[in-house]
Amino acid sequence: MNRTVENPRILLSEGSSNSARQTLYGLAPGYPVDILDPSPWCQCRFSTHVRRRIACPQIAKDPIGYVRFVARLVSEGRYDVLFPTHEQVYAFSRFRDLFQKRVGLAVPEFAAIQRVQSKAEFAVLMDELGLPTPVTKIVHTQSELLAHDDFPCFIKVAHSTASLGVERVGNATELRQTVTRFTEADVWWEGQPIVIQQPAPGRQAEVSAVFQDGRLVGAACADVLATGIGGGPALRRTAIHPPVLEHVERFGNTLNWNGPVSLEYFYDAESQQPFYIECNPRIGESFNALLGGVNLCEATVRIALGERVERLPAVQPGVLSHNGFIVMIADAYNGASRGQLLRKLWHHWTRQDGCESEMTRPAEDLLSLIPATAVITMLLVNPKSARDLAKGTVDNYSLPHAAAQRIDEMPQDVIAEIQTILL
Repeated sequence: MNRTVENPRILLSEGSSNSARQTLYGLAPGYPVDILDPSPWCQCRFSTHVRRRIACPQIAKDPIGYVRFVARLVSEGRYDVLFPTHEQVYAFSRFRDLFQKRVGLAVPEFAAIQRVQSKAEFAVLMDELGLPTPVTKIVHTQSELLAHDDFPCFIKVAHSTASLGVERVGNATELRQTVTRFTEADVWWEGQPIVIQQPAPGRQAEVSAVFQDGRLVGAACADVLATGIGGGPALRRTAIHPPVLEHVERFGNTLNWNGPVSLEYFYDAESQQPFYIECNPRIGESFNALLGGVNLCEATVRIALGERVERLPAVQPGVLSHNGFIVMIADAYNGASRGQLLRKLWHHWTRQDGCESEMTRPAEDLLSLIPATAVITMLLVNPKSARDLAKGTVDNYSLPHAAAQRIDEMPQDVIAEIQTILL
């Protein structure tokens, strides 16, 4: 359905994540944007690009309540586009056809998203597509996991977000400690798949892409020059990786993907060989691509509205960007002292290498200074607060396995209720 609108009213699915903040910068100036979020302190509330925050159920704790709330909201006809910035995409895909009767929505079919939502399923899919991955093993029991003896390796919970369910282990002792952490945190238990993956050669990298009914509209690669919590990107540089663009196009064609997706990989520049490690079926952190001339967010909006979007230009290579105050959270999370945090802050303020912040951009969004100032002050007062800060933020937008399972197994009476709301 074509819903061509000059200045579409946009509803973002959450406002706590880095992805949501960077999506705001990718949307055309003047678009009316509201955000959903359970927290009154979510970072995107503090933005000149946002009209208002709408309090909603937390999808991690109440996925059915969240879907019901959004369904009622969009049924009122106040929005032209529903834009999933994080793992809410899974819930919207579950009811894609119904939501699309009421609002523009660029998400893949539910069967496609189920192939990549789990890290274990993604590993199986890449094998089926003949796309390279590091040496990978999938196990289901603690005894199988503890029997692994090829170190170092990465242990990955099938369902996790913000890299908080990924651990690098160097020996059997670290492996036992990781298993204990995962089980005590209730992110993994006997019978659930867990991925064991060997390191891959090359530099960590990522590709972000947008598809329209299986047709590649645009893509941008980036080298990851520094990482934050759990290995997530903290410093990026746009790059040209030709085989990756071919692979991601095959990926999207095969799954008939619609909307944005990003793949993480390691890239051996000498052999031009990528090794894919993870998939995020959503927009991801898109500002580095925007700086390189590829606006994936605007393309997503136009696809949601039903417009045919022509192929975007290739990304300009060599453009640097960093995650700003998010890097400081990662440093504090990993044990940095106040002195080390102050030195890192001075480095960000005084760097002259043309590296731009992806998160705090006062020239175009003066209110973006507020979350950065609040977080930096908190970390300098108590660096150990980083762990609670990271977990509390992630809880506002993550979709743990239990919540995804509730969406999969939603009772028929609830499905009928949502159908009634959206029809």
